[in-house]
Amino acid sequence: MKRKSTLIVLFVFFITSIYAQEKLWEKDLKTELYEVGWIKQANSGIIVAAGAKGLLGMDHVSGKTLWHNKELKGVDKNSFFNIDGLPLFYVEYAPVIGKIRGIIVNSSNGDIVFDTKDEGYRVKNYTTVPDKGIILFELLKAKTRILMSFSLKTWQRTWQCSLGEISGGLIGKVFSRSFIDHGPYFNASGHVIVGIKDNIYTIERENGNIIWNHTTNKKIKALVFSEINNSLYVGVRKSKKLLVLDPEKGNDITPGKLKLRGTLIDITSDIEGNLILVETEGFNIIDPKTNTFKWKKSFKIPFLDEVIPHEKGFIAIGKSDKDGSVALVDKKGGKIWSSNVKGYAYFVVPIPKGVFYISTERSNILDFEKGKDVWKKDVKFKAIPAVTFDEKEDKVILFENKKGYKFDLKTGNVNLFAEDVQLEKVKRSTPLVAEYIDGSGYLIHGDQYISLLTPSGQLKYTKYYTPASDIKGLASVAQLGLAIAGVDFDVEGAISNIELLESISAVSSGAYRTSADQTDGKSTESVVAGLYVGSNAENMSTIFEVTKARHTNSKEIKGHKFIVAKVKSETEPTYHKILMVNKKTGKEDAQIKLVDKTPNYVIDEIDSVVFVNEKNRLISAYKF
Repeated sequence: MKRKSTLIVLFVFFITSIYAQEKLWEKDLKTELYEVGWIKQANSGIIVAAGAKGLLGMDHVSGKTLWHNKELKGVDKNSFFNIDGLPLFYVEYAPVIGKIRGIIVNSSNGDIVFDTKDEGYRVKNYTTVPDKGIILFELLKAKTRILMSFSLKTWQRTWQCSLGEISGGLIGKVFSRSFIDHGPYFNASGHVIVGIKDNIYTIERENGNIIWNHTTNKKIKALVFSEINNSLYVGVRKSKKLLVLDPEKGNDITPGKLKLRGTLIDITSDIEGNLILVETEGFNIIDPKTNTFKWKKSFKIPFLDEVIPHEKGFIAIGKSDKDGSVALVDKKGGKIWSSNVKGYAYFVVPIPKGVFYISTERSNILDFEKGKDVWKKDVKFKAIPAVTFDEKEDKVILFENKKGYKFDLKTGNVNLFAEDVQLEKVKRSTPLVAEYIDGSGYLIHGDQYISLLTPSGQLKYTKYYTPASDIKGLASVAQLGLAIAGVDFDVEGAISNIELLESISAVSSGAYRTSADQTDGKSTESVVAGLYVGSNAENMSTIFEVTKARHTNSKEIKGHKFIVAKVKSETEPTYHKILMVNKKTGKEDAQIKLVDKTPNYVIDEIDSVVFVNEKNRLISAYKF
C-alpha cells in the first residue's frame, strides 16, 4: 500500500505543562465522548477523536465539532489509516452486538461510505486507479481473499469478488503487504487482471464476475500485459517455457518459438513497447507484433539479474554475492563492452557520463565507450549513503561513514568535500537521510538525529535526542536493509536513498527539483486528487479536492524538523517533549513539555500545530 503520511502521529502522553506556545482553541469533549481514547488527523486536516460515546470529527482550524457518530464505540486506533489523496479513512470498531466491523468514513461529514457490517471483512490494502474512477480494496474474511471495487463517482461499492484462500499459518498484521503479486492490469475491454501466487484472475469490470482463471504449476514470477498486441505474458518460477495468454478469454496463444533456454528471471519492456525477456541463460527481445524473438541468439553474462533499456542499447547486469558484471549490448544483441564488478551491485543506473554503480565493495562509473572506470579511484560505501541534490552547485550529495562527496552527473566527476565528520551518536548502521537546505548546506538526519553540514564540509551542528519510552508505533523516516527490496544481503542504511538516487539519475540533464528541496514552504497549491460531476469540462461541479498544501508531507516543505524526545533529570521526574528544531540553526524554536508515559497527541507539520488530548477529554490546539 502506498500511503504517504502527512503527519507524525503518535503516542499518547498526558500533557501537564505546555509553554511558550499560542493556544488556538480548546474543546472539552466530556459531554460528547465522556472519555477521549485517541485522536488522529485525516487528509483533509480534520481531527478525528474516538471516545466512549462514539467517534467525531473536529475542524482543525476552529475546534468546532463537524459530525458525531454515537454508534461508533470502541474504535481501534491501530486500525486507522488515511486513503491517499482522498478525504477518506478506514477504522474498525466492535459494536455491542455483532462482529468487528470495518468502515470507510468521509472525514468531511462523517458519512460511512462502506461498512462490512457482520460479514467479517477486514481491509488489508488498496490501490487507487484514478483513470478508471475506482479504488480496488483488498479484503480478508478469515482466510478468504476478496477484491472489492469502490467507485470514486458514487462513493459506493460496485462489486466484490472472492479470489481463493490464503494458505499456511496465521495471517500476520492486517495491514501488511498486498496479497496481489502482479497487477492490477486492465485488458482492451477494461476488465481487471491480477496475479496471486500461482493464479491469474480476469474479473468483469461492471459486476465483478470472474471471466476466466488460470492456474500454473508453480508460483508466477512475472506477469506482463502488452497493450500493443493485447497479450498477457506469464513467467513461472523454474519453468523453461514462456506462457502467452489471450487476456480476454484466457486461451493459451504461446508461439512455438518462444522457448526458454534457462529459467525465467523477469519480463520488462522498453519505450518502443518491445518486451525484454530475461532468463538465466541470457536475454532477448520479443517483437510484440509477431511474438517472436528479434535476435537469433540471446545475450548472456554470468549471474544475469537485470536488464535496463537505454538509448545506446541495453545495460545487462550480473549480480552475485562476491562478483558481478555490467555489459552494454547494442540493439541487435551484440556486445559493445563488458566489465567486471567486485561485490554485489545493489544499485546500477545509467547517467549521462556512463553507468554508475554501487556495490557492497566499491562504486564507480563505467564509460559508455569502452566500459572503463571514469573515476581513477573507487569510492567505497559500507552502507547505503544518504542522498540529496545541491541545486546551486547542480551536484548530487552523498554522505556515508563520516565522509561527504559531491557527484556531478553530467561530467561524472566526484570529489570528497567532507572527511571524518563526527555526528553525535551516529554509527555506520544508523539509517540516515539527507536534505538540501538552500543557503545553509545539507541536513543529515534520522528519527532522533539532526546535523547540518555546510557546502564546504564544516559541521555546523549535530544533535541526538533520546527517543520516547515507546517508539514502536513511530513511522520511521527510513527502512533498514536491502531485504525490504527483496535482496538477501545485509547492507545497512535507508532504502529510501536508493529510490532518491534513481529519481535524480532519471533526469538526463542532471537537474533535479523536488518538494524536498523547498524548505521555506510553497505559496501555491495544486490539486492532488478530486471528484467532479457534470456533463462536460465546462459544466463540472466540485465534490471535493485535496490539495498539496494539506496532503504533502510537510517535512519536505517546512524549515523545521519535529522530534519527540525523552529528558532525564536528577532533580525532576523524567518527562517528554515535542521539539520544533530549526533546520538551519539547530536551535529549538519551540517546544511542548510532556510528562506522562501514555502519549495522545498529533503533530500537524503542515500547519505547524500540535493537537493534544489532555485529561482524556480536553482537546487543545497549540501553534508552534
